[in-house]
Amino acid sequence: MNLDNSGVSERADLLAPPEWTMDVHQDGNMYTAEVKRSQVTMCRLSIATGVGDEKVARTALAHKARLWIREYLKRPPRQA
Repeated sequence: MNLDNSGVSERADLLAPPEWTMDVHQDGNMYTAEVKRSQVTMCRLSIATGVGDEKVARTALAHKARLWIREYLKRPPRQA
């Protein structure tokens, strides 16, 4: 799933895998994205903006989330 509907990219390498989703919450000028994999929260990312535009914040957070997901998927598996 692309995490940002307004900033949809045609480049498949910039999209998150389909099991990844993102919920965005606003508290004043702070926007927090809850990044989930198959409905399990994997991380939270935040930005502060004076713009107050959720669409702009969501696009910025989606970019950060895709970078985080890409890095996460490159990590070696944990040894139990």
